[in-house]
Amino acid sequence: MAEHEDEIVEEFIDEDEAEATPAALKKVREKLKEAIKEKQDNLDGWQRARADFANFKRQEALINADKEARIVSDLIEALLPALDTLELTLKHEDTPTNRMLQAQFLDSLARLNVKKFGAVGDTFDPHKHEALVQKGDENIIESVERSGYSVDEKIIRPAQVIIK
Repeated sequence: MAEHEDEIVEEFIDEDEAEATPAALKKVREKLKEAIKEKQDNLDGWQRARADFANFKRQEALINADKEARIVSDLIEALLPALDTLELTLKHEDTPTNRMLQAQFLDSLARLNVKKFGAVGDTFDPHKHEALVQKGDENIIESVERSGYSVDEKIIRPAQVIIK
């Protein structure tokens, strides 16, 4: 450390002050202290800027993920009326073509992590189902009037059911 300080001290000594007088040596030490303080301030500033940038990147990633989730959710909500019509058509005309269309539609939604829920025989869950009629105390779904859909764990639309 002493050798390193001597090298730094030599950088700050003017040629005229090569013969170190106590006053010149004191002046050089003060300049050295100022330079070390400036170096530390610059290092601290750089580290703060680096941490701020890392925080900014993390916030942007969260914002972008939230935007993406909202876009997928909006797209699904826009497609649900067409899927409801197809489901209603299947109740009246259960043809292989209509079943194939529904299967393709649901498969496409599954690739976006969309899951259909609400089936006859399931237990009624007020967080996932909307009871249109309750015929008894069993809390078992008797019929599904409109299927429910979720993306990951978020409910896009509750299933409308009749419970017994």
